[in-house]
Amino acid sequence: MSQASTKFGLDSSIDLDDNKASRRHAIERVKEVSVSQDIILFLFAFRILNALSIKTFFQPDEFFQSLEPAWEIAFGADSGAWITWEWRNCLRSAIHPAIFAAVYRLSSGLSWVLHLSPPYRADLLVAAPKVIQAIFAALGDFYTWKLGERVYGSGSNEAWAALALTVCSPWQWFCSTRTLSNCLETTLTIVALNFWPWQWSMDAEEDDEVDTDGLRTNGERRDVDEKAKLRRCLLLAALACILRPTNILIWICLATFVLLRITTRGQMLPLPWEGMQIWVHISSLSFLPATKQERKVLLTEACLCGTLILMLSTLVDRLYYEQWTFPPFRFLYFNIAQSLAVFYGKNDWHYYLSQGYPLLLTTYLPFGLIGIWQSLLPPEHLPQYLNDSTSTKTIKYQLATTAVLVPCALSLIAHKEVRFVYPLLPLLHTLAAVPFTDFFLPGVSLAIPRSSPFTAKRLLLAILLIINISIATMTTTSHQTAPLTVMTYLRNQHTKHYLSQPPSESLAPAPSTMTIGFLLPCHSTPWRSHLVHSSMKAWALTCEPPVNMNASARANYLDEADRFYANPKQFLATTLGTPPSLKKPQASWFSWFGTRKRLKSGFGREDTIEADAFNGREGRKSWPDYIVFFEQMEPTMKEVLMGSAYSDCWRGWNTWGHDDWRRRGDMIVWCLRKQGNKRKRRRLLW
Repeated sequence: MSQASTKFGLDSSIDLDDNKASRRHAIERVKEVSVSQDIILFLFAFRILNALSIKTFFQPDEFFQSLEPAWEIAFGADSGAWITWEWRNCLRSAIHPAIFAAVYRLSSGLSWVLHLSPPYRADLLVAAPKVIQAIFAALGDFYTWKLGERVYGSGSNEAWAALALTVCSPWQWFCSTRTLSNCLETTLTIVALNFWPWQWSMDAEEDDEVDTDGLRTNGERRDVDEKAKLRRCLLLAALACILRPTNILIWICLATFVLLRITTRGQMLPLPWEGMQIWVHISSLSFLPATKQERKVLLTEACLCGTLILMLSTLVDRLYYEQWTFPPFRFLYFNIAQSLAVFYGKNDWHYYLSQGYPLLLTTYLPFGLIGIWQSLLPPEHLPQYLNDSTSTKTIKYQLATTAVLVPCALSLIAHKEVRFVYPLLPLLHTLAAVPFTDFFLPGVSLAIPRSSPFTAKRLLLAILLIINISIATMTTTSHQTAPLTVMTYLRNQHTKHYLSQPPSESLAPAPSTMTIGFLLPCHSTPWRSHLVHSSMKAWALTCEPPVNMNASARANYLDEADRFYANPKQFLATTLGTPPSLKKPQASWFSWFGTRKRLKSGFGREDTIEADAFNGREGRKSWPDYIVFFEQMEPTMKEVLMGSAYSDCWRGWNTWGHDDWRRRGDMIVWCLRKQGNKRKRRRLLW
């Protein structure tokens, strides 16, 4: 009886302890959820402010590889969108623009429900894609923090440092909220990495926790379905690879760590010279740190998720292109087999080391490089990290190896851009968090007195923050602002002179269309996503690559923009013909009173010359109502248009300097004006 009572008492105490532990874990989980909600709400507001404050131009693909085809999907083939050669040749997946097409349709429907005027509807359509991309960017920041917690532990200083690095990153402020496919690719990649089974790349041990499917878990929560997590990871990874086929390099690296064991050992090797030796690291591969069940699940789920995303992509592309096609294959064929990527630039082999990573990391570059170096070294070389868990060491090593191998692989391609390695930035921030924390944490800790030597570190941290804010502010508000401000000016002109009827009956009706010509290097401004109004017709210089041309024809090929800048006068004479001339005013008292009446009404557009224009098509064009060009072309334009009906009507600041001589100086707009009005103004003032 006493034994039974004792046993019952022990069971009761164990149950009470389990209940207390469960209650404590539940409270901690509620706190974690509350903190996560606060952070994600802050990041949403932060990135929306970020998106709406950007006033500068970065890459044409921000508009022509996403918003232009999205506009066509949303509003039809006759909506005036500029569809580039890549879309006409089925090189891109339509999934990315389909997202923004849905945004356009919802925004247009909302403007109809709210009875918004055309100007307000235009502002809504311009802002809506930015807000959606801001949400994607905020999710990328949030999951960078969550990856930091996965690597370094929940609530660790390093995890908070990773969040601080991504929030205060000048590159993130400059680029993350732009509608580039690389930005969505980056978000998909970092979210997928949070669901990746890192523990499968470690050696199996007897005390490993497994779920009901026999798969090892990370040990944090027993109720997590590892197969469901893997499925979410692979679906997101497959979608990122469909958007940007080069993203597969990241997942090849990570999958290799699961399926292969890389063993590194050191050895002293003698040199040919007497008494000289060198220490080298020798790496060898052995198969399968993952268990048989884990390998089976990984391969099965990879095939299943990959097939599902391919079917989705094929269906979306079939609806958009109206034919069966496989864009990743055509992308590789045109850019590698035909080497068309070189047409848009060729870079040195060290581009990603000398320019790519420095642009991505900016002031964090030393911490990022140190983080990679420390993560690749064996633990015995860094005694301060001997206490790190096996999970932390393994994940850091895999992230660092991926951050090294992917740029090396991309360096084999002649055409390089910093945004091609953008998906690696969250990995770099995670690795940089350790050296950043080790260096600055003693200086910002409240336990350290202000008079201590750590004051210099506080000052250095403040300087670093000021530099980051300065870079972010300059690149988003000052550098290359004219391509966006000119579109705002043109929309305002359209609203003022083409949508609003003048209040005087003596004036003729407003013209039905506003025509614009862009004498700029191709894709120097946004297009229909910022013109918006269907009655704004425009043409621009094109730069179609030499598709399906032989080597000799390709060597002598010049696109339309190149032909214009080679001989502007001849190009304008043969392509546009004679510019519209002035209408000479009639010298009579009656015409003087009529002109004065029109001027008093604030218009005078009855003398505006209306012309046809073509949307982004090469060939003969007509002189438009408005001509846009950069300041370096101003002397030529003055000579060509001398005595014509054109005059300077807007000039906008662009940048302090530009590496492309064709884009130097302000952006200028000339428009058709009745010079007689200006003469009467001077006479009246006299």
